[in-house]
Amino acid sequence: MLDISRLSAVSANVAARLVHRQVAVRHVCIACGVRTNAIGTALYLWEAAGRCDLYTSSGFCGEEIAELQTMLCEGPAFEAARQNWPVLVPDLVDHVASVRWPLLAGAAVEAGVAAIFAFPLALGAEPLGVLEIHRGDGDALTPTEVAGAVQLADIALTLLLDDEW
Repeated sequence: MLDISRLSAVSANVAARLVHRQVAVRHVCIACGVRTNAIGTALYLWEAAGRCDLYTSSGFCGEEIAELQTMLCEGPAFEAARQNWPVLVPDLVDHVASVRWPLLAGAAVEAGVAAIFAFPLALGAEPLGVLEIHRGDGDALTPTEVAGAVQLADIALTLLLDDEW
């Protein structure tokens, strides 16, 4: 016989764990933004259909840039997930960026973003998501900032995969 009260308690527990996981991953985004002097960050999850969907974001433009990329189906997040390699774009005004992502580059610059850095989250060759950093200035990340972003991407991946939540 189905125990409805037990089922409700299990459902509530699962929902609470999912919320706690998302909050923990959002804190990783915030820490990444602080470490890299970003104006926004976003964490995407890679879908089997070949698209990235926003999981969480921080900063004033994280969600806006994520929405642009998911709506346009182009940008550093998609490229980083597809190729399983970081995509570092220190200057979105640059001709190469505007040719690479013709719709996103202009819209992102208009939103106040001059640079985007995307770090894939993957298990081996299997893409699971992307941690993305948005900067208002056109400066490249320093080697220390890149190392910190890679480390925080690994932490986010660990949180997403941890069944103990």
